[in-house]
Amino acid sequence: MGTPFFVPRKEVQMIDALNEELIDELIGQTVDIYKVSTNETEANLYGEAANSGEKTFEKGFRVHCLINFEEPTTELAEWGSDTNSNIELYFHNNSLSGSDFYPEIGDIADWNGTYYELNSVHEPQLLAGNPEYSHQVKAVANRIRLSSINLEERKR
Repeated sequence: MGTPFFVPRKEVQMIDALNEELIDELIGQTVDIYKVSTNETEANLYGEAANSGEKTFEKGFRVHCLINFEEPTTELAEWGSDTNSNIELYFHNNSLSGSDFYPEIGDIADWNGTYYELNSVHEPQLLAGNPEYSHQVKAVANRIRLSSINLEERKR
């Protein structure tokens, strides 16, 4: 697909540079990401984590992104209450292309002292509707209990 007539590549590069500076320098929101360690996690015949689904995670690292926090809900059950919450993480595509990181389903995000597991990852925003101008990566994550994961926390 060719370059859109009214949106030259130079304009898109300027928009990307402004957004990258805005996210990294001015807003400054970060999350700590933990990737599944494929070497240390035992897999079954289907490629799923064996041992009751217990995964081992690599050491965490910090990533800049925009975060949309949804208000937590509390469910009262027979055995007590449980709090659920979701976050949406918006990563700038240029920041990701310069690193060894791309969000994947199953990654763990540590934000504001709470752990979230990424459930979906997609690239919903294209500048000028052109696939060559992919602008962001959106990841949706739900809250999980620290006791359900085996990870080495990032040194603070």
